[in-house]
Amino acid sequence: MSAPTGAVPITVITVTRGRPDLLRRCLDTVRAQDFPGPVTHLVVVDDDESAYRPLAEHTARNDRGPDRVTAWHFQPRSPGDVSGPPVLSRLRNAAVELAGTPLVSFLDDDNLLESHHLSSLLHCMRRTGSPAVHSQCRLIHQDGTPYLEARHPWVRDAEAARSRYLELREPCVYVPWSNVLRDQVEPGAGPGRVRNADTSEWLFERALLRTVPFPETYDVDDWRNVVGEDNKLLRALVAADVPTVSTHMPTLLYTLGGYSNAFRDDAVEGEW
Repeated sequence: MSAPTGAVPITVITVTRGRPDLLRRCLDTVRAQDFPGPVTHLVVVDDDESAYRPLAEHTARNDRGPDRVTAWHFQPRSPGDVSGPPVLSRLRNAAVELAGTPLVSFLDDDNLLESHHLSSLLHCMRRTGSPAVHSQCRLIHQDGTPYLEARHPWVRDAEAARSRYLELREPCVYVPWSNVLRDQVEPGAGPGRVRNADTSEWLFERALLRTVPFPETYDVDDWRNVVGEDNKLLRALVAADVPTVSTHMPTLLYTLGGYSNAFRDDAVEGEW
């Protein structure tokens, strides 16, 4: 696929805390995009300025000119803030307000992108006219090897994870011996249609996210059911009848072992 011409600027938003070494890979994967237009990588540091300040100063000296810029925002926490989806939703919404480009995307600090991620998403957006388009992803372990287990990794109980995997075989979200997660959001196939997309898969018109922001209210049932900010946003988009389209291309490398699929044995119900 040829790169789109006349590309509008994109801001890639990364919220990070406590792992600057992982963020270095994340920064590199954004710089390596073949997208022909300007890309600003907006890094929002969640109450951890001392750990990230040296990296911020390093990137300021090594940005690749006006077409590849890294911007930093250090956000202190309010009393009572605890890591988890409510805080993350607020940070993502704040970052959307900070972004100065018509288009925004997201990349979690432990994930990576294929070089054509942004260009393929913009191509899809222009072809379809949708204000919200998403890719698919490949699931990998933290060492980079493919995840090939017959278990859906976002379910707390092991037996339930196997059952969910089998359920998702029917609509081909999973295919045996493949680490591609075929996320799908397109409406129109009935109420039982699988709808799922990770935050890092999306490209949005910024104006849309200012109208339909990440929901910031969560309850205990959300905790029990592993409902994250990506699930909440997707529900809001569906409720608002936003036309969404997939590239059907696995251009995101999703690293397992993050918040939503690495649970502590001592987690307290209702604690994020």
